[in-house]
Amino acid sequence: MKRLPTLTLVAGLLAGVPLLHAAGEKAAAAPSHPIVGTWTWALFGGSCTETLQYRADKTVLGTSGQEVFESRYDIAATPDAQGFYKLVETVVRQNDKKDCSGATLDEPGEKTTRFIQFSPKQDQLLVCEAATLKACFGPLKRVP
Repeated sequence: MKRLPTLTLVAGLLAGVPLLHAAGEKAAAAPSHPIVGTWTWALFGGSCTETLQYRADKTVLGTSGQEVFESRYDIAATPDAQGFYKLVETVVRQNDKKDCSGATLDEPGEKTTRFIQFSPKQDQLLVCEAATLKACFGPLKRVP
């Protein structure tokens, strides 16, 4: 059995340490926002479903009825004093089909500002027109 010199073995092990350390730092430096994930909401007694897939790369893919769209989003890192996260979405592309409510989405480049509030377990969210519970829809449920 041929033995590797101890110095070569130690040098090989130490060469991987900076890579492992850098990978650990990157993972620790980029915690996921609670909005990242897939959310769904059934409307009209379950006859129409809206699904939103918020990705960590700040894009969202959505379906609602026959509508399919992709947007870019920016969301506050922390909620305001009332627990709302400001969310701004900009339409990138959409298929000009009607959503669950019969409306069509804005044209590419159009921005929409909404306010999101999560349940304490962050497994549900409400989408509101303003930072108040007076004009909201949902709750959307997180898809495991």
